[in-house]
Amino acid sequence: MGLIKILPEIIANKISAGEVIERPASIIKELVENSMDAGASSIEIEIQHGGKSLIRVADDGCGMSGEDAETAFARHATSKISEIEDLDSIASYGFRGEALPSIAAVSRTLMQTRSSGAKSGTEIRIEGGHVQSVKETSCREGTIIEVRDLFFNTPARRKFLRTDATELGHVVDIVSHLALSAPQIRFVLKSSKKTIFDLLKTDNLLERAIAIYGEDHAKHLIKMLGQGTHTKVWGVIGKPHVARANRSGQILFVNKRLIKSTSLSYALQDGYHGLLMHGQYPVAVLFVEVDPAKVDVNVHPTKQEVRISNQNEVRSLIKRTVTEALMGEPDLAPELRIKPVQSSSYTQPATSKISLPVKEKISGDEWKKLFEKETAVAAQDSGEASWIPPAVEAEALSEPISVRDQLKITKILGQIHNTFIVAETDEGMIVVDQHAAHEKVMFEALVKNFESGKPQKQMLLMEEVLEVHPRQSEIIKNYLPLLNRLGFEMDEFGENSFAVRSHPAALKDTDTLKVLRDFIDQKEDHKIHTDLENFREEVAALIACKRQSVKAHDPMTPQAMQNLLERLAQCDNPFACPHGRPAFFKQTFLDLEKQFKRK
Repeated sequence: MGLIKILPEIIANKISAGEVIERPASIIKELVENSMDAGASSIEIEIQHGGKSLIRVADDGCGMSGEDAETAFARHATSKISEIEDLDSIASYGFRGEALPSIAAVSRTLMQTRSSGAKSGTEIRIEGGHVQSVKETSCREGTIIEVRDLFFNTPARRKFLRTDATELGHVVDIVSHLALSAPQIRFVLKSSKKTIFDLLKTDNLLERAIAIYGEDHAKHLIKMLGQGTHTKVWGVIGKPHVARANRSGQILFVNKRLIKSTSLSYALQDGYHGLLMHGQYPVAVLFVEVDPAKVDVNVHPTKQEVRISNQNEVRSLIKRTVTEALMGEPDLAPELRIKPVQSSSYTQPATSKISLPVKEKISGDEWKKLFEKETAVAAQDSGEASWIPPAVEAEALSEPISVRDQLKITKILGQIHNTFIVAETDEGMIVVDQHAAHEKVMFEALVKNFESGKPQKQMLLMEEVLEVHPRQSEIIKNYLPLLNRLGFEMDEFGENSFAVRSHPAALKDTDTLKVLRDFIDQKEDHKIHTDLENFREEVAALIACKRQSVKAHDPMTPQAMQNLLERLAQCDNPFACPHGRPAFFKQTFLDLEKQFKRK
């Protein structure tokens, strides 16, 4: 007998399932796309335990006859293509004929379907790929598919599924994204009998976006439309100030097919050139319409990637259209948030005699004007300049602090490009990154404040409402008790909203909601840049970075520099900022002599 043999059908289906089905959201994507291809005007999705125990998708599409229903579970069975030429112009979502047999191979599946005008429907039960029963049944027109006990017969794969909340997040993502591609279809999503959203039909993409993300998010979106020789680009993009810390806010479609494309994401990013900081990614719902003959959708088992023959033309059009939409928007500036507060347990530290207004963003020229103005005032009062940037001024020390040996400063030499502090020590010299140093000082102060058990907080005179995506809502709910313990007095205020009544005192000059959104983004993408696992330290690291503090290019007086270095010396670990970047470098006098060949 030869060594090479044909795999049994059940094994082949399980292998195919491994390519098509990654998690419950993968199944929902395949089933919902089938419903959309069937001409459904309403699609209802219900899950339990994040989809691990139950997935139910019901539509009012064309349904199937009994014969077609049985054939649908055979490998490579499809109604979308019949000839090789059809692959060159695919307009439907599905076409491979792998989804249903792959799903049935790793679950307990029930399908009820009835074609339009038929007197009765068909019910099929399949368990682990084996047909258990086929019978006539009474059911509504359309198709209902129930998938239970996912991966019950492949426990090795089941253990790789995440928590119910995580899987629910992926389900909410995929359903909301598909709903954006077809606003003319009603989408209902339920989890454990609780309605996550019920999206009514509309012909307006912006209305659908508002229904999913809320008006607070949607009001910062800009419509865009671009036409090329063979391509059309349209959708909505976010203003620069709502950019996120990851690409999760980018939803891309090619011929209404939801895809992932690094190339198109880069083109989108290029359209924001000069408007975003490094590490920020724009928010967008982007549709690309191309001649189907120029798109190869048969390059990935899950159809999440496509190959576009005129990709350079598409990228150029996206970049140009995005730039034109941004430049045509009369107001790209973020809203000025004036937040009156009343102090509760927070006490303003002692400050120097010159006090300046704190601004969210201060340009280099404005720093220069403020510096010259305040220097003149100080000179009249004391004959010398004593201006200190607001963040340093508010934290100036009233008493000298003992300094570690490695940071024992004998003389402040000055700043390099108003970014690095150069100082003389007993052993030689140090060069300090003033922003990293101040972040570290604030970080350790915040951690100690949080660990005290009664962190200082500041009550808001008027509560603020944080609106988030349903998927992000689960993150906030999971961390709500801890956030409250840190000084964020907040609770649920509707389905996907939270009322914020107070914040840590350290956020007194910062947009509280922006800090919370940044925290959600980074928790979502596992990109909170701290090596520490403690939750309090993660939040402290984020606040220390986001709060207005000493930045690069901020001029500092010798006294301000001395205060900062003394506080850095008091830190438990003064050598790196919360992100792991070095706070300072040192050079001994002996090494300097060696460099100049004096030794």
